[in-house]
Amino acid sequence: MTSNEIQFIKNQIFNDNEPGALLKDFSSLLDFMGTTGITVSKKNHLFAIKLLPSLNQLMTKPLENKLKRPQQKSFPHLNGLYLLLRASGLTYIVLEKKDVKLMVNTTALEQWHALNPSEQYFSLFYAWWHRGSDEIIGERGRGFSENYFYETRSFFQQTLNKGLDLKTSQSAFYYLRYNPGLHNLALMELFGFVHIELDSALSKENWPIVKIKPTKWGKALLKCFTKEIAYFDNFDFDTPDVEPWGSEARAYIPTWINDLEPKDTGEVIDGEFTFKVSLGKAYRKLAIPSTISLDELASSILSAFDFNKEHLYQFVYKNDYGITEHITHPFLDNEYGLYTSEITVGELPLYEGMEFIFHFDFGDDWRFLLVVESLKVTDSSLLKPKIIEQDGEPPEQYPEWDFE
Repeated sequence: MTSNEIQFIKNQIFNDNEPGALLKDFSSLLDFMGTTGITVSKKNHLFAIKLLPSLNQLMTKPLENKLKRPQQKSFPHLNGLYLLLRASGLTYIVLEKKDVKLMVNTTALEQWHALNPSEQYFSLFYAWWHRGSDEIIGERGRGFSENYFYETRSFFQQTLNKGLDLKTSQSAFYYLRYNPGLHNLALMELFGFVHIELDSALSKENWPIVKIKPTKWGKALLKCFTKEIAYFDNFDFDTPDVEPWGSEARAYIPTWINDLEPKDTGEVIDGEFTFKVSLGKAYRKLAIPSTISLDELASSILSAFDFNKEHLYQFVYKNDYGITEHITHPFLDNEYGLYTSEITVGELPLYEGMEFIFHFDFGDDWRFLLVVESLKVTDSSLLKPKIIEQDGEPPEQYPEWDFE
């Protein structure tokens, strides 16, 4: 970094409008959600379509909707901020009557309000960097498990080295949908990394971009993360992790001391869950104590469907951040160390209405759908798994072959 760049970072102000409108627009969404939360879609848990016009108007730079039936991705800034809402750990999903709602975690919100603007800014940057999976916004996940910001950073440093003019090539806009993704580009603007020029007369797009230029702030800040970038670029996993994260940038920003802590509190539920487990047209309702291991839950499911148990398996679910996790049989490799023999049902982030998958036998690929129907809080130490309802004949695990 040059001395001018270092001084530029030292002089940077953090507020609702500097270095971008990130904190202002993010706070607007939190205020809109309030204590009652907002309705989201049942499949991907995205903002309800009926709320999009109101949410769009909360933005510092609302977009003029040109679509008959816009979706969340039609508003890149909303889409990007939704990703941060989930990735930051400030929100979680619940089922309320027949609606799925996105709620603000009050404990995390108290921590958030205790942070100063620079700490809030970099807490959101951390969430984007480490947990900003496209899967959160209903797209196919991509990027490295510990650096979802990788492709965005590459786009900024390579494609935007001298800026990008779309006036001469509107086809380049379609490329932006995939690299870095319009939601990531919108976040780059909100974080103050880029200036984006619009001209609706030159484009029929909902977000009529004609020019993108990197800012001095964006260029200087990313240079402060050279250690983190080199770690992933060179795959030098023998090098100790940089602690704390962003240590070089912190040296120039003395107000950045604290961070938003991860939402996971390690709370273990004690009670009895009712799961509706479906395979094909058949289902079984199981009453399962929260204290049993996932190995025992797997055994209970297989027994209920009269399946042979001599195969490997895993449970697949979305965590509180909206990212898919796999808890696997101990004989399978799991880079995160999540094994079915070591985790109990009560340790999962379960809520009523939640769906997840029991994937059994990786040759025949049986996928049982589990739905959490209810939770009864009680002392579960003396309870045992049991079938409380069943319907339909399960498919044969090993159907006979007719060789003729």
